[in-house]
Amino acid sequence: SQGYRITFNWTQYGDEFHVKGLHALKRFDVVEQELQKVLGGELIDYFTIHKSPSIDNIPKKLPFQTTVNNIHFVLREQNDILLFANFVKEFFFTETAEFFHLFEKLETVYKTYLSLGREKISTLISGIGNTIFYRELVLKYIFNAEDKNTYYQMVVGELEQVKNNLTFGEILENLKQIKTNLSQTV
Repeated sequence: SQGYRITFNWTQYGDEFHVKGLHALKRFDVVEQELQKVLGGELIDYFTIHKSPSIDNIPKKLPFQTTVNNIHFVLREQNDILLFANFVKEFFFTETAEFFHLFEKLETVYKTYLSLGREKISTLISGIGNTIFYRELVLKYIFNAEDKNTYYQMVVGELEQVKNNLTFGEILENLKQIKTNLSQTV
């Protein structure tokens, strides 16, 4: 089973609306159920892959700024809001529909993931809350990758060095539990 979502966050400052984080998200239950077993919560809040809109499709009169991983819109007038609404609509009907179609099967996600360099993996695989390591491990187990144990040892080796940091210690413990679960079921 799969789930789909388009999401963004907005904050109002006086008469301005600041909008960030516009993404199309897709969940593959077979991946996300493994994370949910350890992290809890509702499956509806988990997503395996994501896509940001192309800045080439932003209307010329819609004010925005780009950061490394985000597009930030500052909407000051009614016309800005209408332009943004139309941009989201176009994002849905063009880029999102194509993205969902392209990644119809988890096998396509995995093959694409393998073709990406380490620095580009986060452009496809969701990593909200430092969960990208978990998804990578689950994918490797699902597809019985030869390097699944090497990958696990690499991540554990990196995290062991900083395990006294609360966040990294938690990631390490979750990763170990996910691997234990995968070793028993997949």
